[in-house]
Amino acid sequence: MIICLAFACVSAQRNMRGRKDLKVSNIEQFHLMVFPQASSEKGKIKLNAYIMIPSYALQFVKDNGGFKSSFEARIRLLDDEGNQLDNKSISETLLATDYLETIRKSNWYFVEYDFHVKPGKYTIVSEVMDIDTRNSGLREKKVDLSKYKDEFILFPPQVMIDYTGTWQGENRLMPSYQNEISFQQSFIPIYVTGNVFSENYSLKLVLKDMDGISVSKLDTTFTNIDNYFTHQLNMPVAEVGGLRVELFVSLEQGENFDEEVIELKIKRPGISSYIRDIDEAIDQMRYILNNDERSKLSKAKKKDKEELFYTYWKDRDPTPETSNNELMDQYYSRVRYSIDHFTSFTPGWRTDMGMIYILFGPPDDIERQYMNSNRNAQQNWYYYRINRSFTFFDENGFGDYRLTTPYIYGRTW
Repeated sequence: MIICLAFACVSAQRNMRGRKDLKVSNIEQFHLMVFPQASSEKGKIKLNAYIMIPSYALQFVKDNGGFKSSFEARIRLLDDEGNQLDNKSISETLLATDYLETIRKSNWYFVEYDFHVKPGKYTIVSEVMDIDTRNSGLREKKVDLSKYKDEFILFPPQVMIDYTGTWQGENRLMPSYQNEISFQQSFIPIYVTGNVFSENYSLKLVLKDMDGISVSKLDTTFTNIDNYFTHQLNMPVAEVGGLRVELFVSLEQGENFDEEVIELKIKRPGISSYIRDIDEAIDQMRYILNNDERSKLSKAKKKDKEELFYTYWKDRDPTPETSNNELMDQYYSRVRYSIDHFTSFTPGWRTDMGMIYILFGPPDDIERQYMNSNRNAQQNWYYYRINRSFTFFDENGFGDYRLTTPYIYGRTW
């Protein structure tokens, strides 16, 4: 017999799977990148797929005085209806001389696959499995290549970067998965590809700041040999303020013209890669700033504001001798997670769940309660390490969870 108390039947579950909603296993922290390019096969597009696996995502075990790890990577090409068109896989064993090499966040292993396809819609599915732990992660990307049907096409440019790691046995430049650039380098390698007719064509690259002011240009003319081209162009750079710039790439041949625009993130020492805009990042600090700090930052001029922001986090850097600020990275990675997982009518970092996640991180356990008579739901987050718990209630059934007891934030993180 099922007994209903009051007007709702409540089914409560101590759901350890809830932790999976907020934590992912290491192997799931790989990246999948997919780029369309000009193909040597007429009427087709080269679909370039990359898998980036960080060393720390793999389980290394001691072996002959060093460490080793084995994994399998598989990538599948599906059409618009989910039918498999191609399937490629690789098994690899990685060796490391010391333990630090196995956990270094800047060390990657890269896998690259190419597919030559006709214009259309596709899905790339990638899976990586750690052979030692048998844990696996899955990523997929939908790619719409329907617009690349013309004989005159400029494909999206790619910012190339020299990652620390191994390219299936060799080292080389590869596309930046976050379109990051650094002004510590004298030029930016840009990979440009497209389809053209049998006559000379020109490529023009312009780098602009977020106010639309040009900070760098490159203009080159080429003689056509085939009906497609691939070039790696070295774009000169100049110092610019802010954390973002825009790259305009245009292709011109006679009366034919095409243009692609991409936004680039400027990687600066001591600034987290999760930050896209200083003003936004300061707003997202509301949970850890006191009133004086908040007032000082909000009233400062733009240039002074950036310096105050940088100083705030520099003073709290646990490893000031390195270029990474781990505390800043942790804070803004939580902000990013909140945006990705708690956004409903409000940006995820502004929600009650987002606030608690940003301040305290992933809960140790989650208890969910569902009301059978309507769509109301409740979640209890438990933090055993600090002996705290928080209860969220979704009153309207739309995923807008609110704290049942208000939490006054301040210097608690």
